[in-house]
Amino acid sequence: MRGFWKRSVGLMAVLALAACREEPEETKETNQAVLEWSNISRELVPSMVGAFVPHSRQVAFTHVAMHDAINSIRHRYATYGSPVAADANASAEAAAIAAAHSMLVRLHPERQAELDEHFVTSLAALPDSASKTEGLRVGEAVASQLWESRADDRANDAPTYVAPTPEQGVWRQVPPWSDQGLYPNTFLAQWSAVRTWSVPSAAEFRCPPPPAITSELFVRDLEEVKLLGAKTSAVRTADQAEAGLFWAPITAPLLAIDVGQQMAVRKGLGLEETARVLALGSMAAADAVIININSKQAFNFWRPITAIREGSPGVTADPTWAPMIDTPPNQEYPAGHPQQSSAVANTYAQLFGSEPFTTPLVVRNPQGRERGFTSFQQMVDDVVLARVIGGMHYRNSGVVGAESGRQIAEWVTSHSLQPTGH
Repeated sequence: MRGFWKRSVGLMAVLALAACREEPEETKETNQAVLEWSNISRELVPSMVGAFVPHSRQVAFTHVAMHDAINSIRHRYATYGSPVAADANASAEAAAIAAAHSMLVRLHPERQAELDEHFVTSLAALPDSASKTEGLRVGEAVASQLWESRADDRANDAPTYVAPTPEQGVWRQVPPWSDQGLYPNTFLAQWSAVRTWSVPSAAEFRCPPPPAITSELFVRDLEEVKLLGAKTSAVRTADQAEAGLFWAPITAPLLAIDVGQQMAVRKGLGLEETARVLALGSMAAADAVIININSKQAFNFWRPITAIREGSPGVTADPTWAPMIDTPPNQEYPAGHPQQSSAVANTYAQLFGSEPFTTPLVVRNPQGRERGFTSFQQMVDDVVLARVIGGMHYRNSGVVGAESGRQIAEWVTSHSLQPTGH
């Protein structure tokens, strides 16, 4: 109770500051409140190896909170949690702003001063009224309720990963991480058991086992990544290399926000629809991250750099082989980026259709690189190839991951945040 009182006092102080600002004329409602706080959520990435993992949880929390706050008032779509009782005339924009701010302060208390400034600026765009005050109350209540409902999601459990005995086909740490004593998931091992957002459980959506290392499929894939994914590859095209570099810094939560926002703008979506699109994309991304880590830890499959340097049945060892891009410090199968990106892309394909785009959709990565796509499927195919080109994954691991992502997307879009008929 004391913590709630302190947050309430802090919120009142911020509101008092906002009230001192000169208020603008009343304007027509837009989706800008959701887009603005979606962007704020995008930027709050933890500084750590594997930062996309906790970031996926934060992005889901923020977007689901905004969706539930808006729909506690509008009731157009089913809420993730029980809707908070609200006056029908409450400001849905104010509710979204308060929900996002309250949630992000909980997730990033070290950034509260910065978040409070954003909060004041956002509220200044809304004229003072009883509707605004009620919307703020609803948003704060929704964030509190959502936070409490997932208090036991196990994201903060202590990691318990134990590395398996090294042998052919079994993962072991790879350079440059092996020189640092970093083992997979010392920073996120608990994520294999984190409670999912939409799908029933990670175990139910776990991928099938990887192919035997003696199989024709695996030998083919290993030869391919050895050839195309080598740092010194002479057969890799310039566009293939660009794909590998383009996708390397993109993560599922970033892709969910970028593509979701672009589609909302392209389709001219309103407040409720924009909030729902971004919430569904964020939930799919978060669930795909959980399922991927669960599957990786179940199979502990070795990375190409290990198989190539040590040698594998049917493939001659090359002790000096190095990948184009540093291999991540966790297990190989299934490929995480294709699984998570496919979950996002296929969520939006379910919502907007899978037909080719009239105008290519241009995605920008955190390094400023841009790449255009003519369909959601082309996006998925590109990331599958990119992980082979980067030298970190086998093609089949990407194909299996992408199919899992599609299944996750179908579940999320057919079971969560459904239209109510209002």
